Amino acid sequence: MMIRTAVEVFKTNVPGPPVAKVLTIKLKALLPSAKINFDLDDCDHILRVEARRTIDVALIRNCILYHGYEAELL
Repeated sequence: MMIRTAVEVFKTNVPGPPVAKVLTIKLKALLPSAKINFDLDDCDHILRVEARRTIDVALIRNCILYHGYEAELL
């Protein structure tokens, strides 16, 4: 049996590793089973979320926005 994985990729304005670390912790609290990582070397400061179930895009965007940053689905 194959397990399907959902992946969502966001363009963000997260400025650097300290902020990315805090946001990763906050997002992991909301989505404990998801794999969450930032690629700040990419020009779009990519946030990638991978989970074994449907990912709530609004939840992620709202969490990022609550902390003063933006995340746009790519």
